[in-house]
Amino acid sequence: MKKNVRVIQINGFRGLFLTVFIISCLIAGFVAFPALLTMHGWNYLALKTSSFPMINFGEGILLWAIIMFSAYLFNKRKFLVAFNSQQELTDDEVRDVLSRIKRVEEEKK
Repeated sequence: MKKNVRVIQINGFRGLFLTVFIISCLIAGFVAFPALLTMHGWNYLALKTSSFPMINFGEGILLWAIIMFSAYLFNKRKFLVAFNSQQELTDDEVRDVLSRIKRVEEEKK
């Protein structure tokens, strides 16, 4: 068993109300407010460009969820699509490769 286990104890209605308050603040800060900003940003662009419809708050939450899920998928260390460019060889590495090629050609003769 872990020795450094922390147990949170909620005592009475005061602790219960504090827990509900903390959870509601986390939801408001990480879900509702960014969704509201996303909704207003989308609606501003919809109004200015007239090329797509306006959305409501529920659709703003869905749009925020799509943005966050996409950020989660594409911010991992391993990308689904990755482009890797090789570093240039130093002069010593080029000489080493050329000497290996010459040795292989001499062995074939």
